[in-house]
Amino acid sequence: MKKFIVASLIAMMGMTSANAHVTIRNFANGVDSMSGKSDHFRLNVPTNRHKAITEIKFVVADGVKLLFIHPMPNWTYETQKDESGNVKTVIYKGRMEAGEYTAFPFIALNPAKPDTTVKYQVYVTYEDGVVVPFDGSESAKGYQPTILLK
Repeated sequence: MKKFIVASLIAMMGMTSANAHVTIRNFANGVDSMSGKSDHFRLNVPTNRHKAITEIKFVVADGVKLLFIHPMPNWTYETQKDESGNVKTVIYKGRMEAGEYTAFPFIALNPAKPDTTVKYQVYVTYEDGVVVPFDGSESAKGYQPTILLK
């Protein structure tokens, strides 16, 4: 029985790491936020390929206004803006070793559309050059960081 429990726990740990994916959570309650209001979020990025991450491309969701980016130790970032001067993309460069995760905090103004889902896009580059998308596409297996607006 003891061997069965240990084997089950090992299998569950393996499934958890294989299913780890990029998420966006708000600091207050997790997965939802108020429409038309600013909120404090974190972009959670785990290393799920047993390789180090060297770059994260974070695409701001349509209708969202990124207000503040929290700098993270050992990471640099650059922004890309639209014609109105709004930040549309943040590209983080640094190094996150296998088995680690980092939460990148930011403050954003949500669109004034209650009962909708805000969909961000994230592209994670590993040390071997492989880019893993989290954009809702078929290659992302549908994974996409989202926040429900109330």
